Amino acid sequence: MAPPGNQMLPSVDWQTAASCSRAFSRGGPSMSREGALDVVADLHRHAHKAIDLVTDYTGLVPETTAPVDVVDRVRWSQINIAGFRRLLNELGADEPGPSLPVSPAAKVTGVQAGAVLAFLSSRVLGQFETFSTESGRLLFVAPNIVEVERRLRLPSREFRLWIAVHEAAHLTQFTAVPWMRGHFHGLIHTFFDAAEPDQSSAAGLARAVRRALASAREEERPGDHTPEHTGTDVMAAVTSPEQREAISQIQALMTLLEGHAESVMDGVGRTSINHVALLRRRFDRRRANPTTLQKFVRQLLGLDAKMRQYAAGRRFVDHVVAEHGVTGFNRVWERPANLPTETEIDHPEQWIARVVRQDGPRALGTAHG
Repeated sequence: MAPPGNQMLPSVDWQTAASCSRAFSRGGPSMSREGALDVVADLHRHAHKAIDLVTDYTGLVPETTAPVDVVDRVRWSQINIAGFRRLLNELGADEPGPSLPVSPAAKVTGVQAGAVLAFLSSRVLGQFETFSTESGRLLFVAPNIVEVERRLRLPSREFRLWIAVHEAAHLTQFTAVPWMRGHFHGLIHTFFDAAEPDQSSAAGLARAVRRALASAREEERPGDHTPEHTGTDVMAAVTSPEQREAISQIQALMTLLEGHAESVMDGVGRTSINHVALLRRRFDRRRANPTTLQKFVRQLLGLDAKMRQYAAGRRFVDHVVAEHGVTGFNRVWERPANLPTETEIDHPEQWIARVVRQDGPRALGTAHG
């Protein structure tokens, strides 16, 4: 763990971050108080049903109980601010307070954090938030779910259950796999511990930002800087080689977790949701058609990489499940060494040869195996 007063970590004025996230957050869709209460109750019901459905499908049984919270956009930002604040404190970041006055840099970072969270708060439908509490918590952002189901003309209760299954899959990953949370947090600690003084290049970062904007406007020639190259440029400009190795492991893990949740939500949907094909078709279309501003922000924040994680991770999971069933795939949860690398995500047969065929599948569960 990083020592107290780690100078490689940002100092953040969290009060400024909270104020900016509130100021920049957009209002949600209009609805009556009774309608809002019905949405909240419906999402709570679907969340608990989804946890049972995911357990039945995957064979993974959560060992701890994480709370389920249905929140608005401002509350979602507040919870994530609390999580980031706790994480940075654990890593040894200086925090403004009575003994450490708020610096101009801390205020600027607070504004930046608040603006980013405000943008994300209007996009996120659900989240398993793992930093702010010991158990983690399952969050559903009710205004966003209602907004999407209205705009895409989706059957509300089926869509809410489908989204709940995705987030319940994340809850299960972190609560049914005993080492997962510690491993994930450990990778993040490794990333920050590997920081080097004066490693960032302002010019390189500026070039990466310009490329993200040009790509968002579709002004670059084919074969120039794709979003993948843009993300690489940003990382190369602000990280050390050791950090990039940690990032590679984090990206492989997140791709696995997102792909698994995508695969589970459709696997469960085939037996428990009548219009799952309609939901998938319209929802994927939403992901694939952002506005120019959304493209730029997504690329700059690495959200385009997250979009690719859904697809690449799901291809990996579906390939393994098709060949070896859910029981064979569940070998991935036995120990950190069984996690796929980024290369294995793209070539699942390599992971199968290394893990599944090494000494045959061992059952973690029998559902759909």
